Amino acid sequence: MAESMRHRQPKIVIIGAGLAGVAAGKYLISEGFSDFVILEASDRIGGRIWSIPVDNNGHKVEMGANWIHGIKDNPIYKLADENNLLTERELHLNSKNIYLTESGEAIHEGTVKKVDFAYGTMLSSCEEYFHTDPLSVDDHESLGGELDNLMEERLRNTAGEERHMLELVYHQRRLLECCICGCHDLNEVSLSQFGSYRELPGRHLVIPRGFCAILDIVKNGIPEDKIKLNTPVTKICYGDSEVEPGYPSPDGMVTVKCDNGDVYYADHVIVTVSLGVMKSLCDKMFSPALPARKLDAIRRMGFGVVNKVILVFDEPVLPQPIHRLHLAWDPAILSNENLAERWFRKIYSLEVVHDNVLVGWLSGREAMYLESMSEEDLMRDMNRLVEMFVRTQRDTIPKLTRVIRTSWSSNKFTKGSYSFMLLGSSQEDIYSLMSPITKNLEDGNKKPVVLFAGEATHPEFYSTTHGALLTGNREAERIIQFWRPNEETRMRFPELCLNFSDAESTEEHSDDDDDDEGLCFM
Repeated sequence: MAESMRHRQPKIVIIGAGLAGVAAGKYLISEGFSDFVILEASDRIGGRIWSIPVDNNGHKVEMGANWIHGIKDNPIYKLADENNLLTERELHLNSKNIYLTESGEAIHEGTVKKVDFAYGTMLSSCEEYFHTDPLSVDDHESLGGELDNLMEERLRNTAGEERHMLELVYHQRRLLECCICGCHDLNEVSLSQFGSYRELPGRHLVIPRGFCAILDIVKNGIPEDKIKLNTPVTKICYGDSEVEPGYPSPDGMVTVKCDNGDVYYADHVIVTVSLGVMKSLCDKMFSPALPARKLDAIRRMGFGVVNKVILVFDEPVLPQPIHRLHLAWDPAILSNENLAERWFRKIYSLEVVHDNVLVGWLSGREAMYLESMSEEDLMRDMNRLVEMFVRTQRDTIPKLTRVIRTSWSSNKFTKGSYSFMLLGSSQEDIYSLMSPITKNLEDGNKKPVVLFAGEATHPEFYSTTHGALLTGNREAERIIQFWRPNEETRMRFPELCLNFSDAESTEEHSDDDDDDEGLCFM
């Protein structure tokens, strides 16, 4: 690397102030790289982390990220634990989960345990395809199809009411799994790639003060003037082309044009926008066009919609120690295509998040329909849901005073919730997406000019906050290693961050070739 480069501060633009973008900024500034700016399209930081107050007593509900997924080696858990964010949490050691049919009948605990044992075993066998021989599975074989086949085998000698109850619990588990994966239906999820996600050991925890507390910790130390809100990016020019007439890029720099007319020049741009935004805008945002391999990966990967309905009552709802009502819908009832009649049947449980507040989750087309409903229709349907299930637990039902819904599909700055392994996609697509676009320098080095972070760019922790944080760290470290090639790496959480050479390649940009095909050298 040229000596003159070593003795100047690189200019860095980070696009998106979600957890990945803020983590990248925090990492850079902690290593002395202070010439950066974070451009955020919306009026707040956090992206898909969004905690809002639900009453005047300091209680919050999560519109987005909800759980710390696992404890061992989880950087989010480490931050929460070190900053005493978990000291107020209720362990719910004596909490009770109840399974109810839509007629109000309680399902016997033994039936639930039978399904839980079988379902856990079935999921493990589905994960094994990825770890043993993913090529033995056809690209179009789905997780849902395999689970149905395995369940049918287990129910072969069971009939009557016992079989019916087992099937109801299994259906409830499938709806839960749809929200975990982020898909509409498990038949959309690739069987061969299902095991690519790595589960961290330990419990899944919530943060009583709100997940936004993690964001506050990560952003601490980043000067306020480094984050520009309400600043959507419209164009990223990483070649010789002008972002528009009169705005040529300085030699070797990337030009970033914003909707408000601001223009930034950078040595490196870290793109942390959601996969949903990439799917929508990648063909317009980049000049020259992104390499074909990266575009194909963006198109193949899945990005689903998961929403919540948050029910606020005028007094405590469920008697203690009940913590969750599992809703065992019968899929044979109202199976028509009229979403107005059946959308809420995708909600798989009602969970107590505060004494007066219940939350339900749903995914896919029903979650998108939720976003389009009028307030009156939504309140009517939620009162109907409460009457069906909460009525079984108490004589009088508190008044439902407010229904809060999320709308991640129609949010133009996310266009969905999180990524998953869609049929036809593979972990290789994530490696393609995370690979930086590089520029060959005269001294033989490759300069990463456009880098990619966010949950969808982690090959094992996609769809999670710890995946988002780690990818922000990863791309900040990639820049640091470029400018300090002879210094020992300080990669944070090395046990979770893949080495840059692991199964990834770079996309090289050549200034000497105007042909789009010449931009990508595999």
